[in-house]
This record gives sequence, C-alpha cells and structure tokens, in this order.
Amino acid sequence: MNMKSFFIATLFIVLCTSVSAQQYRSDVKIDGLRGNVNVVDQTLYEAKVYDGQMQRGEVLEHIQTLYTSRGYRKSMTYLSTAEDIIFRTRYKHDGFGLVTLEHIVDPAENIIGRTYYIYDQNNILTESYVEDAERQTESRIRYKYNGNGQVSQLSFNDPFNNIYKREVYTYAPNGEIRIAVVYDSENHKVFERRYEYDEHNQPVSYTLYDYTEVEPEVFITLYRYRYDDQGNWVQRTEYTLEGDKATPNYIVERKLTYF
Repeated sequence: MNMKSFFIATLFIVLCTSVSAQQYRSDVKIDGLRGNVNVVDQTLYEAKVYDGQMQRGEVLEHIQTLYTSRGYRKSMTYLSTAEDIIFRTRYKHDGFGLVTLEHIVDPAENIIGRTYYIYDQNNILTESYVEDAERQTESRIRYKYNGNGQVSQLSFNDPFNNIYKREVYTYAPNGEIRIAVVYDSENHKVFERRYEYDEHNQPVSYTLYDYTEVEPEVFITLYRYRYDDQGNWVQRTEYTLEGDKATPNYIVERKLTYF
C-alpha cells in the first residue's frame, strides 16, 4: 500500500469510528481509547528491514492529541520532523459534549479553516461542512443511519452540493464495520473495503478492491499491534500482503498519558 492509500485507510477508520453511533459518547471513546486519557503522542515512521530485523525509518508524521478530564477532544497538533507546529485543530463542544466546530489554525494561531457539525433535535449528526480561510464552503458530508443508529451512508458533496462520492457501510452483529463500498458521482462502484478485527476491536486486515481499472485489483494490508495495560495500542505495524509474503511499510508508535 502506498502513502496515499495509507492515509485513505487511516482516515476511513477514524471517520467511521467517529460517526458510528447516535448516542453521545466521549471523544476518548469515539477515538477508540480506553481509560482516562490525557494526551496521545503519535508518530508515523517508514518501516525498514536491516539484516532481517525491522527498524524505524524516516519520520513521516507526528501528531499530538489533547483531551480534557471529561474526555473531550481539546486539540490535535501536526508537527514537523523538527518539532515545529505545522497546523493545529481546536475543538468546540456544546452543552451535550458534542463537537460543533473545529478551528484549523496556523503556527501563529490564525484561522485557516473551519469544520462545522450540524445535529438534529435528537443530537444526531446530520451534516458537516468545511470552510477555507475566506469562509468559502469547500465541501460537505451528509449522514444517513440504519435502524441501529449506525451510519449507513456518507454522501460527499462539492461546494455546489453536487454529490461526487458516496460510501455505504455494512456492519457485523457486534457493531464493527465489515464492508464499505464507494460509489462515484455516476453511481458506479469504484472501491470496496473489507475489514477484520482483533479482540480489542482494532482492524487486523484491510482488503481493498479497486474497480477503477479495466482489470480490478486487490490489495491486502495487515496490521499488528502492541497494547498497554489499559488495552490501548502503543505500536501498530502495517504490512502489505502479496501472496504469502508480508512486507512491512509503516510503524506507528503512540505514547499515552493518563490523568
């Protein structure tokens, strides 16, 4: 899996975890964390193999996420390899603890983007939209739910409210997302993603079916974890599976601080 595919897969996991239930949960739980987490310091490395031993290579991404003692997501900071701030996302919540606004700020704390979250009278997320620094709408996402309160479909809209992509989700009986099918603006299936999970509800295999080419392609990614005594993973290694050979691509390490 290349770098672009890695971020697509990661964003998919985060997005689906974040919107998979109607009822209020703390951001800590939405982010799949256990315990009273204060800080998650996460670094993405390229995986290298030397003399048969896997090692961390170049730093590709560094993110620090801060939570309040009530489990609210306070900020998420993207850092350069020199530990300089690239940009930061700050979160605002309403009286129910639901995220209503994200401010994206530059190193000088100037607002360079906003994401708004819209809920109905039952506090169910129905829409989110992104604005640029000039307050122009860049894109929208609209949410549909199944009878169990799980997101059944995401519709991705351009600034003119034209749908350019839809994602439709199928769940296992225990609530885990098993299948996601992606359709383009003409309702053609372009991707299908299938997940398998471990006992900690973390994905251990990710199979991508790519229908954008004349001959459909299949890509398989494996994830392996190390956990702390709270049940939160502190290291995740990603492998590309080709035949019987698993090639390591990335290592993600997390340092968790608890209240």
